[in-house]
Amino acid sequence: MTTGRPLSHTDLDATIDSRATAMTAEHLRGLLTAYQVLEPRDELAVRIVRHLERTVARHAEHGALLRAYARWSLLPRAKRHQAAPAGGVKHRIRWAYARINLAAELLSATAGHGLTLAPLDQGRLEAWLAAKPGTRCEVRDFVVWAHRRRHARDLLVPHRPKADPVGLDQDSHWDLLRQCLTDTRLDLEVRAAGAILLMFGQHLTRIAALPTTVLTTHDGTAFLTMGRTPIPLPITLADILATLADRPAPQGWAANTSAGWLFPGHRPGAYISAAALSRRLAACHIPNRPARTTALVALACDLPPAVLGSMLGLHPITSVQWRRRAATDWTAYLQARQRAFIDEPPHPGR
Repeated sequence: MTTGRPLSHTDLDATIDSRATAMTAEHLRGLLTAYQVLEPRDELAVRIVRHLERTVARHAEHGALLRAYARWSLLPRAKRHQAAPAGGVKHRIRWAYARINLAAELLSATAGHGLTLAPLDQGRLEAWLAAKPGTRCEVRDFVVWAHRRRHARDLLVPHRPKADPVGLDQDSHWDLLRQCLTDTRLDLEVRAAGAILLMFGQHLTRIAALPTTVLTTHDGTAFLTMGRTPIPLPITLADILATLADRPAPQGWAANTSAGWLFPGHRPGAYISAAALSRRLAACHIPNRPARTTALVALACDLPPAVLGSMLGLHPITSVQWRRRAATDWTAYLQARQRAFIDEPPHPGR
């Protein structure tokens, strides 16, 4: 239907009534934004607010509290994380969706017992958590916010337990890194992403969102900047990343250019998703989490937490945790070697 006025984001939003139409609308929005037909907008905030309003429509009696939680807690933090090097808009959207959903579930369950949030006690909260212990621990974020805003008591919600990460053995790790650096049969993006993962232990959300500007050269040495401190690169990896950054734009839509990303995605002006990058690495037998664990443990053995965090853009607490993990692994290795030495039969020449 012709309206006689320019197309707007609101017009595209009005066409969304299913997952399929949402994907079509978002692709078209990307094209129109890349061609400057539409002004760029904060899609992260729009998606979170849209989900919030859908949730409020189902839980109207809790609308004021849910809107306040999203406005004063979720949205500001989601935007801060979006601006950080970690990137990963889809991850931030899922993060916000989960917290809105759990807040609504807790409020509805509390209302089902004839209570408001204010008199909720630890026993009732723990009973609700115990029904789904694997997922409901994430409500901790809402409970802490509600207490700080004096909507609830000071209630305890445990952090969700995390399994201890399992790494690769050293031989497999170095074989994979050598393959990424030297095997020209592999796709260039797989070689580059795999090498960064295996060498620096970066999250795939960060690797996928790397712009070409992270590559610099000074006095003939190439550097990669993922935190505050530029990292000098070995020549082989520097050549791979430089080739990746300088490659010609892909064929097809003029808008489907790299737009300054090392790993451009299919959507106009966007980088590849971490999930797609993980699938491509897995197809070449490069496991994401074990590779990252081994790389970070190796780096933490050699670098103090302050240096590790500055180099890789890690939070100080995360850097200290990896340092402790590295010390634990090293102690276990020494103990194993000591036991092996004791169990060895004496050598005739000793």
